[in-house]
Amino acid sequence: MRRLLTIFAFSICCLALDASSADSKDAVEVALAKVDAQIAHEQQAGSLEKEGEARWQKILTLKNYSKAMELIAEADVQMEWFRKNDQWDNYYRTWQLKANNLCSEGKLQQGLQETQRMLNDANERDNKLGRAMAYKQIGIIYLNMKQTEPAVEALQHYAELMKDESGDFSSLSNIYYRMSKAYDYDKAYEKELEVNDKWISFLHEKVGKQEKPEVRECYNSCYLARTSALIGLRKFEEASLALDTAAHHAHLVNTSLSLHHLYKMKARYYLATGDAGRALLYTDSVKLVTSVKDEHTAEVRALALMMLGYDKEAASIYQRLFHDKDSVYGAEARQHLDELNTLFQLDDLKREQQLTKLRYFMIAVVSIVLALLVLLLFGWRTAIRQKKVNEQLRIANERANVSAKMKTEFIRNISHEIRTPLNILSGFTQILTTPDMELLEDEKKNLNEQVTENTYRITHLIDRMLELSDASSEVLIERKDHTDAQAIVADAIEHSRIDLQAHRAAVKFEFPDPQTAASVALLTNKLYAVRALAQLLENAAKFTHEGRVSLHMESTDRIVRFTVEDTGIGIPSDKAEHIFGEFVQLDEFVDGTGIGLPLARSIARRMGGDLWLDTSYSRGARFVFELLR
Repeated sequence: MRRLLTIFAFSICCLALDASSADSKDAVEVALAKVDAQIAHEQQAGSLEKEGEARWQKILTLKNYSKAMELIAEADVQMEWFRKNDQWDNYYRTWQLKANNLCSEGKLQQGLQETQRMLNDANERDNKLGRAMAYKQIGIIYLNMKQTEPAVEALQHYAELMKDESGDFSSLSNIYYRMSKAYDYDKAYEKELEVNDKWISFLHEKVGKQEKPEVRECYNSCYLARTSALIGLRKFEEASLALDTAAHHAHLVNTSLSLHHLYKMKARYYLATGDAGRALLYTDSVKLVTSVKDEHTAEVRALALMMLGYDKEAASIYQRLFHDKDSVYGAEARQHLDELNTLFQLDDLKREQQLTKLRYFMIAVVSIVLALLVLLLFGWRTAIRQKKVNEQLRIANERANVSAKMKTEFIRNISHEIRTPLNILSGFTQILTTPDMELLEDEKKNLNEQVTENTYRITHLIDRMLELSDASSEVLIERKDHTDAQAIVADAIEHSRIDLQAHRAAVKFEFPDPQTAASVALLTNKLYAVRALAQLLENAAKFTHEGRVSLHMESTDRIVRFTVEDTGIGIPSDKAEHIFGEFVQLDEFVDGTGIGLPLARSIARRMGGDLWLDTSYSRGARFVFELLR
């Protein structure tokens, strides 16, 4: 009976929302027509400033009505006009909205590239607002990936740059929204409420009870964030009051965007209070008012379906979410994100370098005065000695900073790489352990494969972390195993999992003749030899996208030499020794820990052999690994 009532209520809601959707469509057309008329009027009047504001209003109209694709297309047109007429504030604000909408539409890589170009452009023009918009966008991206620490850091950079822009209350209010969202992801609800209290005080101080749509939009966001924190603390009565206040402002604004966020929070509220039927209705309402993809609403819908007993439909949603996350937040997307993050770090370094130059200038002035005194009292020799000491200290400080940065990057990479498969395992485990779950055999097989694959990823990362202590060890490795070269080659291929990539049409894999390799006997430590050779094969496969990866072997009475060649991106000859340092990664935007090569060389030398890069090879990279027989 309860399900029949839910279906009936849903039908009534759909009819009402269909009518509302038609009205919303008419409303956006009317709003855009008014803006276009205003643009045409200002063009005739010859007022560039007012025309620019009208063009910016067109972008805001598309944003408020959740017309993401239309906004992306329109942004290019308006940005060109803003650029030609030197209206840089609207230029960068439009650019940020374009990048944000690309990300929200699932085009993460394009959104990242737009953000990167925006930052480069702002740096070239030395435009503070442009840099601020770039920081804002990277904060939004990290929030969507649930990376709280870098998200808050980027948003704090944005707030610092915008602190003197007292007139732009909407953008500053948005910072409170983003920080609240970050703490919400981390379930730090008390901190979220503290930020929300400051947010409410900020709005009361800056705008009071103004009835402008942009002011009501800020109050709507503020009370929605408060509702989220109170739901997390399970203070449902207070959450209901905050939600009613948000609904009051949202309905007065009455745009697709404001209703989208309101219905989304109502779905969360009813799910938390155990009313799965209403939660399900509001997830449908979200889809009816906007076409923007929303994985959080999809997760709420899946949980509501499970509470109502529709396990198969819930499993289907989790399956889709997994594939979407796998494609959007895959290795290539993480590569672009790391690249963008590095650019932000470089931006910080540039400012730090400017401060350093100023400090050095002051030091230089003082040094000149001191040098004159020293010339009179002690002579030039003491001044030269002092300069040498300062240079040594500077070099030592630079080395310490580089080492700290590499270790920080290693910890960040490991943390991110472990969190992603853990989230996936958690979702599928809930599905597989749900009572009376009915899945097709193909679906069960697929789920099992995904669980196995992500379990391997975590195990592999932990093994790498455990290997870190061995990379700098000088303890000799006992050569105790009588084996042959073929056994080492076969185990290395299996350990590196390079055999699972043999189906890649663009890359050809070549290995020694098994019979020839089996005839080469040696006394070594098989486990360690396999680990070192597997690392070389894994690296070759990772950096080779087309061509071939070859493993050659030759032997003498004293040594066995394995040579791993590839046609990948190659390594500069001047980095031939640098790559064997701990945590070193020549390309910071490729997944890795930076301990594989130093560990492999350490193993080779501790068994009496050696490992080096052959710089005479120019078609990719060639590593030579020698073992004593």
